[in-house]
Amino acid sequence: MISYVSPDSSQHGDILLTPASTLKVVTATAALKQLGKDYRYTTSLSVKPSEQGMHIRLHMRGDPSFTSQDLVALLNQAKTQLGSKVASVQVDDGEFTGHSRSQGQVWNDIGICFAAPASSLNIDNNCVNGNLKPGKAGQLSRLHVSDSGLINIDNQIVTVSPNHPSCEQNLVVGEHNQYSLEGCIKADRSMMPLRFSINDEHRYFSTKLKRGLARAGLSYKGSIAYQQQLSLYPERFSHQSAPLLDLLEYMLVESDNLTADSIFKTLAREQQRAGTFQQASEIVVEQLNDMGLDLNRAQIRDGSGLSRENLISANLLYQIMQLWQSDPQLKALVERLPLAGETGTLKYRRSVTRAPLKKQIRAKSGYVNGVINLVGFIKKGGQLRPFVLMANGVSLNEAEATAVRKRQTLHPVLRYEKEWLEQQWQMLN
Repeated sequence: MISYVSPDSSQHGDILLTPASTLKVVTATAALKQLGKDYRYTTSLSVKPSEQGMHIRLHMRGDPSFTSQDLVALLNQAKTQLGSKVASVQVDDGEFTGHSRSQGQVWNDIGICFAAPASSLNIDNNCVNGNLKPGKAGQLSRLHVSDSGLINIDNQIVTVSPNHPSCEQNLVVGEHNQYSLEGCIKADRSMMPLRFSINDEHRYFSTKLKRGLARAGLSYKGSIAYQQQLSLYPERFSHQSAPLLDLLEYMLVESDNLTADSIFKTLAREQQRAGTFQQASEIVVEQLNDMGLDLNRAQIRDGSGLSRENLISANLLYQIMQLWQSDPQLKALVERLPLAGETGTLKYRRSVTRAPLKKQIRAKSGYVNGVINLVGFIKKGGQLRPFVLMANGVSLNEAEATAVRKRQTLHPVLRYEKEWLEQQWQMLN
């Protein structure tokens, strides 16, 4: 099924389709209108001095850009003023509630970094890097994990000869950031980069926080307690994220799911509602309906597009692109989309990496198995031409898939996309 909408033509524009990451333009629209371009996440550290040492409360607010370096800087501020002895540590983890992944996410994505949980305790992308290298035939492969103190992986990937039938690798997710890798890898395979999502946010964050305390030179041997809605102690220190517009640019260019889902949940919290996917969905639908868009048939389960239950029409996405052109508050988002052949998810998209389309398209892509979408603008001179092109139900036979994988031919949908976009480009004077 191919659905498209442009200024002078449309096909199947009202049919509800899987948006994948093009849903991020919905998230960006709602966030910028509700929160404003200068909104920042504030992570606070509050302290109550005592003879036994500092009583520390860390108030986490789901900042998707928060890092270990930011945490250490906060702790150093407290140490500079109040000394190095710590009596107790509590963490407020109540900003986001409910499930940390949206309804309808594919179960075997869990454990992979692009599906990291959107948590109140976001830190360092909730992700750990690694790589897998083949060993000698008949032996186990060699697994490297950037930080084995954060996750534990039982590697059972066996190395097989290059002429062995096709191999696959399976990641089995257990409790408490325990994983196992099963399957095989061919001896002539190059290094396979891996990125593991955490699945136990509290265990992961506790390790990060204990390390942060040590790096800041704070002495603490006790446990870390988690509680929702902790009040602030008198002495307060804070860290602010970059402005929302910068976070949205990162979300759009890199198609970052953690940023999208965290911002999505924040929309509910800033309306004094529970920080859940369901509440955020209701907020987004209400807000966009108030802007004159009809979302009554749309299904929005998250902010990232990871849920396969999301359903959006090309006409709705096209109306949002028109809003980006006409609304002074939203215009800033146009230049924060990936640029064809240059940045983010469009840097290597083969349909747009050559003239006349290279550098002439700003658009958000959307891809999951069976879905190839593109939403944005064609630039020519001083003109902007909005477009939406959605392909759902995409499937190749084995020969076609092999030819595409070996880059012997362009994917049929991308070939169609390239030709359709060139036609749209020609229509601009």
